[in-house]
Amino acid sequence: MDASRRFRWLVLLALALAASVVPAGIARAQATVFSFEFQEPLPSSTALPECLSTDLTGAQTGTETTMGQVTDTGHGVQVHGTDTLDYRVVFPDGQYVAGTAVEHFTFIARTPQMVSKSVIQEPRTIYSADGQPIGTAFLHALSHVTFRDTNGNGEPDPGEITASVDQFFFTCH
Repeated sequence: MDASRRFRWLVLLALALAASVVPAGIARAQATVFSFEFQEPLPSSTALPECLSTDLTGAQTGTETTMGQVTDTGHGVQVHGTDTLDYRVVFPDGQYVAGTAVEHFTFIARTPQMVSKSVIQEPRTIYSADGQPIGTAFLHALSHVTFRDTNGNGEPDPGEITASVDQFFFTCH
């Protein structure tokens, strides 16, 4: 996960945590809902080691757009949304890859437990230097993280976090 993505997850986590500590009487009458959107350019170079040489780096253009919604029910907070990367990576030999990664995510915080889920699908097409499709790649990922604050200190302690990447695989054609 790159630095900008980690930053956005930290912002979302901070929003969820801040909303979860709002005095219960303030938000009990109805849910508070707000939307968010971030958009930024992708880094200027990258490697795409799935289905290509692991030491091949190319010039990348594209954007990452994150959109979603935060709902504070007064009993907990739910964040859900979509992160989309549209990109093109051109390699020194003229070959290039065009792709779109779509991640659907959910974060639920209800004291003492927080759960994060993410599903990613990323189809890519690999092109020759003359623009002819010469291959495809398709990435799939599913992750789940659960934090249960058993001692109530608000900080992750040993044994309070379970995380598993339930599935990550890619196919090359």
